[in-house]
Amino acid sequence: MAKKNLEEFAYKSIISLILENHFKPGDFLLETELADSLELSRTPVRHALGQLVAEGFLDKKKKKGCFIPSSSPQDARHVFYAREHIEGLTAASAARYATDKDIEYLYDLIEKEKNVKNPGTREGKMTYLTINENFHIGIARFSRNKYLEQYCRHSFWRSHTYIFFFDSDYMGLTSGGQRIGPRQHIEITKAIENRNEEKAGNLMRQHVRTTFEKLFVRI
Repeated sequence: MAKKNLEEFAYKSIISLILENHFKPGDFLLETELADSLELSRTPVRHALGQLVAEGFLDKKKKKGCFIPSSSPQDARHVFYAREHIEGLTAASAARYATDKDIEYLYDLIEKEKNVKNPGTREGKMTYLTINENFHIGIARFSRNKYLEQYCRHSFWRSHTYIFFFDSDYMGLTSGGQRIGPRQHIEITKAIENRNEEKAGNLMRQHVRTTFEKLFVRI
């Protein structure tokens, strides 16, 4: 397997282990133990852990290694507040700079999101989370602002530590079981397509706020 594929395998496998509750907030993820359990050398595991630290999913202490950040209601409020406003800016900027090809990419993701199979399984959840990540990070990329994209990645993954640990059934659903993700994603994408910067930003902020409000009762 090529080096890049090994790193991607390690990256996705570590996230899967977290999804399956092998770790909890505050736990250290030891490079040697992960390499043994995944039957990989330490190099791809080290790179995968480094990527998760860069994205804000993990923290790192000198001489101790990578660990899952501790959680608190106040920290959750802070990270979702930051994400709400950062992603509002990325959506507004994307409405100005996104190309027709970029918008087609977003609509393609929405179609994939609608058709996620077996949403109650680990594989279904991983598929949904990957599509959701690609949608949000895609919009950040289409903002054509590298700083917004960087901050978006960091806050997005930090917010997802809360989703992983406090809402294991998360699939973008309302309490009534209706999938809110595709509907809100469609509205955001239409605003971007129509070059309506204000509306795109407002819709994205409301979308992130809805996720937080659904989650916060569980924290």
